[in-house]
Amino acid sequence: QRRADPERGTRFLIVGGVAAALLVVAGLIGVGWYQNQIAPPRKTVLRVGEIKFSLAHVERRMSLTFQENSSFFLQSPDFLDALPTTVLNRLEQEAKLLEAAGELGDITISAEELDAKIREGGGLAADVPPADFVAQLDRQIKESGLKEDEFLQMLRAELLEEKVRTYFTEIAPEREPQVRARWIVLEDQEQADDALERLDADEDFAAVAGDLSTDTVTAEEGGELDWRTRAGSPFMPEEVEDFLFAAEAGQRSGIISTSFGLYIVEALEHDDDRELDEGQRPLVGSRLMTDWFADLDEILNIKRDLTQDDAIRALNNIL
Repeated sequence: QRRADPERGTRFLIVGGVAAALLVVAGLIGVGWYQNQIAPPRKTVLRVGEIKFSLAHVERRMSLTFQENSSFFLQSPDFLDALPTTVLNRLEQEAKLLEAAGELGDITISAEELDAKIREGGGLAADVPPADFVAQLDRQIKESGLKEDEFLQMLRAELLEEKVRTYFTEIAPEREPQVRARWIVLEDQEQADDALERLDADEDFAAVAGDLSTDTVTAEEGGELDWRTRAGSPFMPEEVEDFLFAAEAGQRSGIISTSFGLYIVEALEHDDDRELDEGQRPLVGSRLMTDWFADLDEILNIKRDLTQDDAIRALNNIL
């Protein structure tokens, strides 16, 4: 019977231990490589109902959005947040349209309408040969940087948005509360204090607006605005609207500070049941559409999981 060699056994233990350690290290490296290279692009960073968006999909839309609006984003004071947030908001809105538009009077997009949208994008005639249509679609997909299903989903959402906007414009009420007002839009606190001091000294509102308001269009008219509904035109911050629609005719505000600037406003007239004109109906429709989008937050299962690391990774790949 052969006796066991202690040294040989020790060598086997050492070799086996080293091999096991190498396997552990290789496993850790493999897991790290998967987590850093494979897992992130596949990670779901946005879910709206049954529609999911991976980080890779969001990155491709970020690239497309940046190409279309590069000057805007490069001038943004918070570029790191502006582009990812803009794209995520847009994708969420598109998903809401795809998930819920059908509940608004069975609004859908047919294959013919989608084809027409593609032809319109390429300037093709309705009777273009099939081969030319396919070539044009391939070109549009390639230029977008998206996958085919992502590109078609984007187009379908754009068409749905047009139909939903039309729907809400058509169901907008005939009459709504409206206010006629005037305002002074100001750049900074010093300018606002100066304007308020002059008004408190009984200087004419129109004269102060003409001298100081940064809204040059209305400044020429003494700051006067036409009859407006909520969310009317020109754009007015919610804080300003809240004051005007609660104020008595002739009542003037102090300095109203908003994220869009500083305002001093005065309510001139109120009408609780004024007929909408043709220019107002689309604006009211847009407001109703915005409210509908907000209501969907309570109905659809919406989850966002785009971390700062995800955003930085995507931006690094784009730039």
